[in-house]
Amino acid sequence: MTMMRKLQLSVGVLALSTGMATAQEVEVLHWWTSGGEAAAVGTLRDTLAEGGITWQDMPVAGGGGSDAMTVLRARVTAGNPPTAVQMLGFAIQDWAAEGALANLDDLAAEQGWGDVVPAALQRFSTFDGSWVAAPVNVHSTNWVWANTSVMADLGLEQPETWEEFVAAMQAAQDAGLTALAHGGQAWQDATMFDSMVMGVGGPEY
Repeated sequence: MTMMRKLQLSVGVLALSTGMATAQEVEVLHWWTSGGEAAAVGTLRDTLAEGGITWQDMPVAGGGGSDAMTVLRARVTAGNPPTAVQMLGFAIQDWAAEGALANLDDLAAEQGWGDVVPAALQRFSTFDGSWVAAPVNVHSTNWVWANTSVMADLGLEQPETWEEFVAAMQAAQDAGLTALAHGGQAWQDATMFDSMVMGVGGPEY
């Protein structure tokens, strides 16, 4: 197995290892275990249930997916891969190159994926011209979460410009609150480091 490269602009997908369309039960390996993530998994599970397919849950918490990928490598090596796996973009390409992912072209054509999935995301969901993954969650790392109850208490609207964002933080600080916080997790520190290097050195560097 090749070592998986983590994609900082993460693309959450289900990468199928068997024909899901004909399966009556699918085992899904994922790391969506926190409150909101678990709710999203529940939505996917309920949608499959409506089609008569049973979702067998295999959550692996922690590590931003690295622990789940360790489990996946062990399962594949043992010849017992799960039906579906949540993966990040570049990992999809690595597993596809290993021949471990199913061809989803028929389903993609039936549902018109090529018409609605942006080309940049198709880059990670296809391999050698064929669909091998279905994008189910896409986000970049340049987001900020706002505490809406604090904003309401301070009479602030959701910022729409950089100037409004700075003003909102200043208002929070003036009220004795922490205006901007960073989680301090390893993947977050690495992302900030990447951003600083890119900002100072530029893409070529």
